[in-house]
Amino acid sequence: MNGYLLSVIGTVLIAAVITAILPDGKTSAVIKNVTKLACVLAILAPILGFFATGELDGQDENSQTFFSQSVIQTDDRFIKYYCSMRIQATEATLEKELSDQYSASTVVTLTWNLLEEKVDNRYLSEKIQIVRINVVFEEEPSAEVKKAVWEYLTKNYCSEVLIE
Repeated sequence: MNGYLLSVIGTVLIAAVITAILPDGKTSAVIKNVTKLACVLAILAPILGFFATGELDGQDENSQTFFSQSVIQTDDRFIKYYCSMRIQATEATLEKELSDQYSASTVVTLTWNLLEEKVDNRYLSEKIQIVRINVVFEEEPSAEVKKAVWEYLTKNYCSEVLIE
């Protein structure tokens, strides 16, 4: 309650100072109306906050935010598109790594899932989880190269590796 009273008093004092130092002219009426509107909004803030937090619907009574993050909607198609582009970039990077380290031309395919982490039914984040790495060699490599590639990918990417 003290914070509310201080904000109302502060808004009224600032509005009074602004209107006192304004020179007479065409814009002074507009500025005076804006300061009056600011005063009215400062007075009505608790009422607006009451309706915005959903206390009438039986929702969280401790929420004091006017604009809640729950109104943000995610675009699932964009997220999936972006994730698939990231996976394609990772596949190209892996192909280049394997080409540089083992002198083997490969085609890498990643199998992935999109994981959502939620706490108390609130959205926190989405992460890409690589489930499997499928490596197809364009030319048949030696058994040592296959084993080295398998060990490298298993160690660094912590997922199932399938070499064909």
